[in-house]
Amino acid sequence: MTKEEQIEFNKVLNKGQLFINFPVMIVMFGLMGLSWYLNELGLISKSLMISGFIISFILGWLVWSFSIAKWRIWAFEKTDIKFHSKLKSEAIKAKLIWSDGHFFEKTEVRTKLQKEKLMI
Repeated sequence: MTKEEQIEFNKVLNKGQLFINFPVMIVMFGLMGLSWYLNELGLISKSLMISGFIISFILGWLVWSFSIAKWRIWAFEKTDIKFHSKLKSEAIKAKLIWSDGHFFEKTEVRTKLQKEKLMI
């Protein structure tokens, strides 16, 4: 891999972190923080705060589930085909995607068109 190819490769992974993992963390920790804060103010009960924590995980997962297929398609289109396996393994290490066949990989929400693109 040339230096330029490595730079582009890293940009693809970094954009994945920025556009996938960062929004997931904002949703999760933002809702957790809001739930905790409202509980501290006495505006919601402790059980409602705990419900807020659970909902934050669910909504964070939904954000990931709906956005990851778009990133996958974009990332593989931006990366030379000879580096696709490396991209996949690095994306797994970066916690952007799950390995093939993993239970959580099955939670990705893909349109019919996205499924077709990912099969190529």
